Amino acid sequence: MSPLPPSLDLDALRSYVLGLECGSFALAAQRLCRSTSAVSAQLKKLEQQCGTDLVMKQGRHLVPTASGERLLGYAKRLLALNDEAVLALKGELLQGEIRLGVQEDFGESLLPAVLGPLCRQHPALRMTTRIDRNGALVQGIREGTLDMALA
Repeated sequence: MSPLPPSLDLDALRSYVLGLECGSFALAAQRLCRSTSAVSAQLKKLEQQCGTDLVMKQGRHLVPTASGERLLGYAKRLLALNDEAVLALKGELLQGEIRLGVQEDFGESLLPAVLGPLCRQHPALRMTTRIDRNGALVQGIREGTLDMALA
């Protein structure tokens, strides 16, 4: 039987992802309520687990290496699945249907950015959206065909 591959530390992955999203591991440390040295130690541990460098200096910033970029997508999915499992076990996953109306002016540009992460975090939640004029959205609320509207 072959040995199991090493497991990646989820806390270290969270620090790694947040550090790249913030553009700074010092800022990530603040958001995680940890010291910068603790986050740096997590990054070193993660690099050891992966057997490769994950970030490199570019000017005053750290940017992902090719391996780090490859890990980033996996890390985000692992963290999302972890967070979903925790919410599900706590009974905090949203479920059911929400009928949302959005004004024409910003509906198509706003909806994917806002609703995408919400729906990924709460897969049992069904979103029905309607893009329309303000008057039609208000009427939808009055008639009960919409649960909420951004007008």
